[in-house]
Amino acid sequence: FIRKKGNVLHATCFTSKFLLDFTGSADLGVCLHTSSSGLDLPMKVVDMFGCGLPVCAVSYSCIDELVKVEKNGLLFSSSSELADELLMLFRGFPNECDALKSLKNGALETGSSARWATEWEEHAKPLISEVI
Repeated sequence: FIRKKGNVLHATCFTSKFLLDFTGSADLGVCLHTSSSGLDLPMKVVDMFGCGLPVCAVSYSCIDELVKVEKNGLLFSSSSELADELLMLFRGFPNECDALKSLKNGALETGSSARWATEWEEHAKPLISEVI
């Protein structure tokens, strides 16, 4: 993070543990990443899911490979859609946010190490075993 104090810029480097703790303390992540090729995915969303943080993300061609609408997040195409999603998710905050709680559960499931292990065993390990 870079901040300006007077005429001096201060750069602060945080440890990955701090960033995970900081991210995990949020209620919702907002991803404004877009892809010029339409093929890359924002790794920060993966980090957010790893912390159990649901996401509202800009919609583009392949983002639905990562963000599963109404399971671990929502997609938006305009500022008014994002505003509507935020109002819906935080209605009744902090105790009566059923939609947000549901997305959080989906994000926790998406980011779980058990799911990673399953994906590894089913998809990556067989490919690597063929090469080795």
